[in-house]
Amino acid sequence: MALRPETLKEQQQDYFVAQWENDQLYMTPHCFCGNTLDEQYFCERCQRQCTCQVIVCRDAQTLNVVEKFLHGNPDFKHFQVHLLEDAP
Repeated sequence: MALRPETLKEQQQDYFVAQWENDQLYMTPHCFCGNTLDEQYFCERCQRQCTCQVIVCRDAQTLNVVEKFLHGNPDFKHFQVHLLEDAP
């Protein structure tokens, strides 16, 4: 299912934006407000500790890589993965 960050904002769900590039997976954490998070997952804008359990993938190749990773790792069974929907 494709998803837009605006939907996550409405649902108040923190998330990662994932991208497969140069044979590496990059995942950038974001607060539901849209702010990029530091390595402590603390949002300066909202003044709150964030918990990212949704992964939004930039393209189908990234989605495939993330799904394989999640499927093989029981520590991530509560994570949701979606394709990033292009803005209109």
